[in-house]
Amino acid sequence: MNPWFNAPIPGVTMLATKSSLTHSAESTGSHSWLEKRLLPLIWNRIGPAPVRVVLGSGAVASPPDVVPRFTVWIRDLRTLAQLVLDAEIAFGEAWIDGRIRVTGDLTGLLETVYASMGDAHWRPAWYSRLVSQWTDKWQANTLEGSRNNIHSHYDLGNDFYRLWLDPELVYTCAYFPSASTTLEEAQTAKMEYICRKLRLRPGETVAEAGCGWGSLALYMARNYGVRVKAFNISREQIRHAQQRAREEGLQDRVEFVEDDYRNASGRFDAFLSVGMLEHVGRENYGQFGQVIHQLIGDHGRG
Repeated sequence: MNPWFNAPIPGVTMLATKSSLTHSAESTGSHSWLEKRLLPLIWNRIGPAPVRVVLGSGAVASPPDVVPRFTVWIRDLRTLAQLVLDAEIAFGEAWIDGRIRVTGDLTGLLETVYASMGDAHWRPAWYSRLVSQWTDKWQANTLEGSRNNIHSHYDLGNDFYRLWLDPELVYTCAYFPSASTTLEEAQTAKMEYICRKLRLRPGETVAEAGCGWGSLALYMARNYGVRVKAFNISREQIRHAQQRAREEGLQDRVEFVEDDYRNASGRFDAFLSVGMLEHVGRENYGQFGQVIHQLIGDHGRG
């Protein structure tokens, strides 16, 4: 008997109507073998988390010798396979699509699973390694690849980002000087903190790589009297930043350039880049350092 499988929970098939399930209860037999192969792989990925998994077919599984605290309802076999391949991405997408439902506290489930992942014994199978290699090649941070990556991420329309970012459209981590600081105040505090760390002085020149919607560049020019040249390959972000510079009368002190930071030239007193290393890619850190040295030399600040 497979230790991962428990007795079916009564009423499991009541989770959804037969027509809404890709694999209804009558199809259990045709997929039973595959389900029994895939379900144990879930805990190989996330560790012995106290989670009961219920499939639309009625199959039920949980880790052996663990009392489940949460129940995750998975609608179909396709969703289960996606979770095995990439649990972190697939869970969020399936939750949005309604292909996964959770009994219990969702936040508690996620915190528990992330803590459990450190105890997982998963090693990528050949298909996962193949997908990973293909993805890495397709998303490579070449000049063209980076532009494609940024376009698919940030050029979704500024109205979309206005729905959930602060008024300044600041996208990276905030700095909270106190527990009572609001998110908007924390974003401003972060920009101020960065400027103080750079010891900016009026009249200096600053290069910024990956400027987002331009808030930090405009903040530096407005509050510290510096001249900023900011590079970004997101067309939507650059257009927004340029418009803001014109509206604030700062277009003579802040130049927003739609180009890759690797094409930057000139000499500057200071260099900064906030929250962009994931777009640089670890394999390009050396080149990133060379660009910084080229722009600020041995005596600049960054």
